[in-house]
Amino acid sequence: MITDNKNLLKEQGNQLQIADDYLNKLEETNVLQDEILREYQLELLALQNKHIPAEMFSSGKLIESIGEVTTLIGNME
Repeated sequence: MITDNKNLLKEQGNQLQIADDYLNKLEETNVLQDEILREYQLELLALQNKHIPAEMFSSGKLIESIGEVTTLIGNME
């Protein structure tokens, strides 16, 4: 169980980094309107800074969080 959470935390971190990198690329290329870019930035910020640290999440909550990040990435694409 602890190993599962470690792997899920690593996956969540990887997905957050992918989202951050993709958002930075969108910002550099100016392909989005400023208001849409800001909306994505705020959404990513909220996902990165949950009220409860990810290390305290259950496996189910980590999977849900990873899903939220991958949905954001899909929306940005």
